[in-house]
Amino acid sequence: MTIKEALTTKAENLSLSSAKIELALYEGNLDGATQYDPTTMGMALDLVYVTLLLESISISEVREDDVSIKYTNDSKGIVSAIYRKWGLVDPFAPAKPRVTQKQIW
Repeated sequence: MTIKEALTTKAENLSLSSAKIELALYEGNLDGATQYDPTTMGMALDLVYVTLLLESISISEVREDDVSIKYTNDSKGIVSAIYRKWGLVDPFAPAKPRVTQKQIW
């Protein structure tokens, strides 16, 4: 299986053209024709997949008279899981406040 085939399989639920997948691989410095080895290229391929997921997050709303319907494609949970898998900083994690104690005498 090539890298391009692996990425196409991961992103099969996203409606992406072949050109968009090739561009994502090029921007991720991966050659789509190379044989895919998950031990050495797994993180790089996952990060390219995350990029495609983040580009596909969309919110659309349909309104007619008093009725409103929202369609969301929220892939933030998947992105967070991939970042945690590779030990990277999760961009969607809630910020943890830093508390310092000051003693006033």
